Amino acid sequence: MMRGPDAQCHRAPGPLHVRVEPLSLGQSLIAHHADPIGHLFGMLSFARPRRRDGCFLYVSDRGLANLVLTRRGFGAITFGHVIVASVEPTPAVWRHELRHVAQYERLGLSFLPLYLWYRARYGYVDHPLERDASEDPRLFS
Repeated sequence: MMRGPDAQCHRAPGPLHVRVEPLSLGQSLIAHHADPIGHLFGMLSFARPRRRDGCFLYVSDRGLANLVLTRRGFGAITFGHVIVASVEPTPAVWRHELRHVAQYERLGLSFLPLYLWYRARYGYVDHPLERDASEDPRLFS
């Protein structure tokens, strides 16, 4: 498990608590091995990052986000401590993505290959990491 300045970003805020912070040059852009992938994904979506609950958030419905998220019906994708969303995340979507952040921290380098393997084997509905991130796994049924 990697720990860095964003280690607590996996703690989901309460329903009325959302902390959004402007990005400053002094803040580390990389606290997890997958963060550069997320930053690249966000930049190729023509979005600017901002801090929210210790994570980086890019919101865009253009570029790569449009191709990967909007066209496939997904609301967001997470890489390490970086979340890219096609629209401003609802509280439920935000909690779901923060759960993926916690999974990245727990699984380390194995998260991406494990996620892709589960996706190929189980699809999205029965994907163990997606079901774990869901507030109510029955929503997938």
